[in-house]
Parts: sequence; C-alpha cells; structure tokens
Amino acid sequence: MLDSFRTAIAEVLPSAEAVHSRLSILPYRDRVNVAGYFSSALPEVDVLITTPGAESLTHELSRLRGVPSVSLARVGGRWLLVGGPLEKPGQIRPLRQQVQAAVISLELEDGLPELAALILADHQSWQVAAIAAAVQRTDESGHVRLSLLNVPVISPVVLAGTPQGLVFERRLPGLA
Repeated sequence: MLDSFRTAIAEVLPSAEAVHSRLSILPYRDRVNVAGYFSSALPEVDVLITTPGAESLTHELSRLRGVPSVSLARVGGRWLLVGGPLEKPGQIRPLRQQVQAAVISLELEDGLPELAALILADHQSWQVAAIAAAVQRTDESGHVRLSLLNVPVISPVVLAGTPQGLVFERRLPGLA
C-alpha cells in the first residue's frame, strides 16, 4: 500500500529540497495510500488539524474517517485555527468528554507549525492524541521538540540527515 509512496521519496533522495518538492505535488494515489495508513494507525479522534500544505492529505483522511477538519493558518504573523467546525457548533461530535484531535502534516521538520497546532488545540480544550506526518525528519528539531512533549508521531516514512544527504532512518527500531 505504501510502497509507491516510499518509492517516490526514495527516487529523490538524498536531496531535502527534492523531498519537499515531491511532497508538494504528491499524486492522488499516494495521498490516498498515506491517508489510508493514517486512518488505520491513528487513534480515534473527533477532529483533524491540518498544517499548511497538508490540506489535500487531510481532506482524504477526513473523508476516510468521517470527521471534520480545521486548518492551521498564519495570519498577520500569528498562528490561528480556522474552518467551519469552529464557526458552526455541533460539527465536532466528541466520542468522549474531551475532544480528541490529530495534527496532520506533510513533513515534520522544525515542528513549529505542529507545536502551534498543539497550543491552539489546548486553547480549544482539545487534546491532541497524535501528530501524523507523511515524512518525519529525525535530523530536524521537530522530532525532538514533539518527543519532549510526549506527543506520539506517526509517519510512514522517516528520514535522517547524513553528510551525504537524506537517507531512510535506520537507527530507531519500530520506525517506518
């Protein structure tokens, strides 16, 4: 299921720029496969929070899961959550007392958008159950930043930086 996605990423290694470009034009088939992976790997959530660039992936996951989504947007230098579910009460139907959310990202790099999503979700009294990133970079600060917050990160592809460029991560057992 994820073989074509992993192959698409492998084709552009070791270039970080090429990985970023490939993710920005992710074909429909790969988006659906990654969304399917997230649908089975994520815990039950009531709402999805999409980071900039991950809107198409979040749309597919929202369709598979049958849950609404909101978007993280940068407006006037500040991060905000925007979207219909925030404006129309009743669209988010929590299964538990507290709304459970998942943050969806194309590429976990410095982790700042994901951290902003965590903070804004907390302002909504939502609990973030996990971060779902199509590609996670263990050489970037976001990997450490989120692990220190004890937020699970789910990724079908985990990459590490080396002096020669990016490679598939081999140091952490159980990852991708």
